[in-house]
Amino acid sequence: MKVKTSLAFDEQLALLSHADRIKIALFIQQIQQHGLRGLQGRNKSSAPTNPHTKKERANFDYAQKHCLWHYHIGIPEYVGDDGDMTSECILHYQRFDDEIVLVDISTHPPFELPSQDKLKQLQ
Repeated sequence: MKVKTSLAFDEQLALLSHADRIKIALFIQQIQQHGLRGLQGRNKSSAPTNPHTKKERANFDYAQKHCLWHYHIGIPEYVGDDGDMTSECILHYQRFDDEIVLVDISTHPPFELPSQDKLKQLQ
């Protein structure tokens, strides 16, 4: 599976510590070699399940429209069981058939979807 990045993600990446950049590089290597199978952290669609409020419905539509997913990257550390481990930082990405596009890294809670500006890819 191919891995691309957005302009905003590349800018954020440059500001991270060496140790955090290594974690992201290992994630990229895992995706390139094995796809999205066998990941250590929790990986899920960013569309809320059973949206009830107006904001949840808007977030559902936005996440679906932009194919947004997020992965718990292990920054600063993982907690929980292998395959479903969580961390304070999550990696936001767009998931397509044969590629993903890394678009943002953020802490959560609170969970915030990446803005439209962060979705712009490198050409």
